[in-house]
Amino acid sequence: GSAHLYRIGHPLAQALIEHAKARQLPTGRLRLDYLAYGTRLSTLEPLRGTSGWLSLSVLTVHAMGTAEDHLLLAAVDGHGQPLPAEDADKLLRLPATSELPDLLDHAPPQLQETLESQRRSTLAAINQRNLGYFDAEVQKLDAWADDLKSGLETAVKELDRDIKEVRRTAAVAATLEEKLHWQKKQRDLEDKRSQLRRRIFDRQDEIDEQRRQVIHELEGRLQQQTSLQPVFTTHWELH
Repeated sequence: GSAHLYRIGHPLAQALIEHAKARQLPTGRLRLDYLAYGTRLSTLEPLRGTSGWLSLSVLTVHAMGTAEDHLLLAAVDGHGQPLPAEDADKLLRLPATSELPDLLDHAPPQLQETLESQRRSTLAAINQRNLGYFDAEVQKLDAWADDLKSGLETAVKELDRDIKEVRRTAAVAATLEEKLHWQKKQRDLEDKRSQLRRRIFDRQDEIDEQRRQVIHELEGRLQQQTSLQPVFTTHWELH
């Protein structure tokens, strides 16, 4: 890619986001000193003696009552060809002097196209993250429902076997007292079975409600608003 996504904890983000969002920075020129960096950056060596453009913007995504800020950094060479994301990052590491020339060409359209591409890919990554969250929550609910249903249905089947055994015992009881005892035992077991069946329905209702909540949250995440605010655009020269 030709643009770079910075997490908000990135040092560049910490240094720029609070101040730069509130400022209108003029388009300028950065004179980058490769040798002064002191460490070889092999991918930048072919760019020495050339120039291009670099731009930084803040993408803000509002959803579910919260806002996420993402820094989008893009750079192109003098022919408008996008630079790899790591090279755009490296350019900003170099010692530089800032100039405000009287005349300066406008940034080529490829720079804005690069930022727009990064904006789309960032939003796609956010949506993919939300999809992963939704899938994980649904899988947890499904697993819980399966375990719950399996456990309770096993308990119901065990009670069915116990009830059948009690029926057989009651049928051959020799006295009225014994028959009454086993009939009461059967009634108790059937009551317990009915309670377990109600628990299955109650728990299923709870799972369905949680599923509705997950769907509602995903809908809220999909109903997002975005804004893209330029921080700066600068012409760069690498020496």
